[in-house]
Amino acid sequence: MRMRAVLPGPAALAALVLAVRLGLSPLKNFDLFFHLAGGRFVLEHGFTRVDPFSVTGTAGWVPHEWGFGVLCIALIHTLGAAGPAMLIAALVASNAVLLWTALGQASAGHRGLVALAAFGCILAVHAPTWPQERPFHLGHLLFTACVLGVQAWRTGNERVLWFFPLLGAAWANLHGSWLLGPALLGASAVGLALDTPGVETRRRAARAVGFAVAMFLAAGLGPDGPRIYLYPLQHSLLSSTQGIVEWRPLNMDLRASWAYLALAGAALFAVGGAPVRKLAILLPAAVLGVAAIKVQRHAPFAAVLLALALMEHAVQSRGEAPATTPGLLKRLDLFIEGWSLRSRNILWPALALVALTGVHLASPRTLEQGVNRAVIPLGALEALRKQPPGRVLNPFVIGGPISYFAGPDYKVFIDSRNDPFPLSIHEDHDKLVWGEPGWEEALTRYDPDYLLWESGNPGNILLDSLRARGGWREESRDGNYVLWVRERTIAAGHP
Repeated sequence: MRMRAVLPGPAALAALVLAVRLGLSPLKNFDLFFHLAGGRFVLEHGFTRVDPFSVTGTAGWVPHEWGFGVLCIALIHTLGAAGPAMLIAALVASNAVLLWTALGQASAGHRGLVALAAFGCILAVHAPTWPQERPFHLGHLLFTACVLGVQAWRTGNERVLWFFPLLGAAWANLHGSWLLGPALLGASAVGLALDTPGVETRRRAARAVGFAVAMFLAAGLGPDGPRIYLYPLQHSLLSSTQGIVEWRPLNMDLRASWAYLALAGAALFAVGGAPVRKLAILLPAAVLGVAAIKVQRHAPFAAVLLALALMEHAVQSRGEAPATTPGLLKRLDLFIEGWSLRSRNILWPALALVALTGVHLASPRTLEQGVNRAVIPLGALEALRKQPPGRVLNPFVIGGPISYFAGPDYKVFIDSRNDPFPLSIHEDHDKLVWGEPGWEEALTRYDPDYLLWESGNPGNILLDSLRARGGWREESRDGNYVLWVRERTIAAGHP
């Protein structure tokens, strides 16, 4: 028993490595900084429907993920620059442990070779998201919590249904994937009713559907109010959304996509060979599984359901395994299962997170010290902050860092929030980047005071054109970025 208390299991080893790796990583994701800017603005000024960071965001500010920004700002005040990195480390490590728990629940506690392979595929699908300090890590963790809640309900725990509305209220203020929660609970309830016909099952299913509706409605208990109900649909239908990489179909150039397809294929094989098919897991897995092929950002969520479908149906053939499984694989399966039963999954990653937190508490670094300067041009941003407030023409990825490091008085042309900006602004952005016809009119309409732009291709197209026209001077050069100041700003004495 003592050995069992300290022996790390498969999930513990994965979580331990991820916790240390991510907890020590410098901050580098562009999107993190518009969340930081938004969180700081909420803490200082409260919520507003008017975009505080630009004059082009006429569609209004929708801070539906404000909770992530506020949480990161609070952690920065405590841990310094390591705060967001430690948050991501804790979320990813916790999710790994809970995913292993969910696989055990789906396989009636039999976590052998198949479970380890399914777990590995899930991690491979999630892997591209790990280096990014973004709120979808909260979405992944809350989705896994929702999965565990549904599993508990399916085994007869009716009290767990009260957990779902609370989860929905929190989830909707942390990440835009909140709609998956009520969809999962509702689809699982319908599937269970089809699996086990009967009056009592129908009553249980109807009650669960009612709580799924309550979970959906609870999402409106936030600053965006009832508008949040239509936001996921509205955002997915935006023309500008279709150009975002993660909203495109599954990219077969990525290893994560092949891991996803391997998991889907294994699940189909297991379902096809099972004597009983369970619609309670197949219904949500099929819907989300197909959606992930169309929109690759759904793949981390769909991979979890596909793995659970695989485990729930593979376990039905467990009794036939000795006659059909080669001896070496059988022994390996028994070894992994024994290892899983004798180990714990929380101790070591928890100790690593506590130790890293202690290190950061003892010597917190400023945010500037904890940023990857090869990615974020802090020198150019510092030079901008020394200029009078004004309008900044910028590529969309750097808009968030401008709003955070320079402040909301420096109005960005666009940033990667995407939805506040009407289609015309996205079109003007493309014209400016690629030098397409109409770029000069777009420049005149925005009338910028500063230009913070990439100097490499294709950024050199605009720089060469403006250099030929004159009226700008270079103030700072930092890596692949340059800061130019419009000469009329200096001559007029104001932006």
